[in-house]
Amino acid sequence: MPKPPPTVLESYAEQQQPQTGKRRPNRKALLFVVIFFGLLLVAGLLKSPLSEVSYIEVKGNHQVRYEEILRTAELERGMSLLSINKGAVKEKLLTTYPIVETVDVEVSWKGEVVIAVVEKRVAGLMLQDAKLFRILQDGMVLPGREKLEAEQLPVISLDVPTSLTPGQKVISEDVLELVKQIPEVERAVLDQISEIYVTDEGPWRIYMRDKFEVRIPPRQFADKMKAYLAYRSALPVDTKPSIINMLEANYMENFKPEDKKGE
Repeated sequence: MPKPPPTVLESYAEQQQPQTGKRRPNRKALLFVVIFFGLLLVAGLLKSPLSEVSYIEVKGNHQVRYEEILRTAELERGMSLLSINKGAVKEKLLTTYPIVETVDVEVSWKGEVVIAVVEKRVAGLMLQDAKLFRILQDGMVLPGREKLEAEQLPVISLDVPTSLTPGQKVISEDVLELVKQIPEVERAVLDQISEIYVTDEGPWRIYMRDKFEVRIPPRQFADKMKAYLAYRSALPVDTKPSIINMLEANYMENFKPEDKKGE
């Protein structure tokens, strides 16, 4: 028996049913479109001022000038942020400047570059060929200068002359021990010291700016200068310059003619 034709309502219901054979969107094509517009965005950023260095700050530098650090690191305003290799900048600064102990480089997508350096401390000065050489706390010798302005550092001298080579450490073991101990002494005490005379035998002599002389056992600079501060503070204000012995016992004695420096 033939099937009756569908009613109008049945035909409408069949048309509203989901088509199971409908094609899904092409995911590869969608991914290609996303990548294409992403590349356009990156290209736009590279050509925009946002990708350029707009500000460079150097922190912690006292002995090395700002301009020297930028020149060595090969950094300048207007260069591309993507061209900055933080590891290479760090290596260049550490290799070029022995006084620099650590380097940290931060790059911001705002166009800001911050270089934070920590310098080794300059412990004292040594004289050779009419030039003053700064000696770091690790014994490294910096290039000599005929004049050092705003430098109130003790001059280190030896009874046995030694050769100084910039970029290398001092040969004398006594001086190496001395410069290692100098940073342990208070700045107020160091500012009073004019010269430290290191002897191969016998006590070291420390000439103070107030004309006093302090004698200490070899290689005991830090401990003895701490004791000196207390001893000197206890002396009357009108005490005449003399020799303060900080040896096995602490005592004071008057200068003898041959003891007076420069005579």
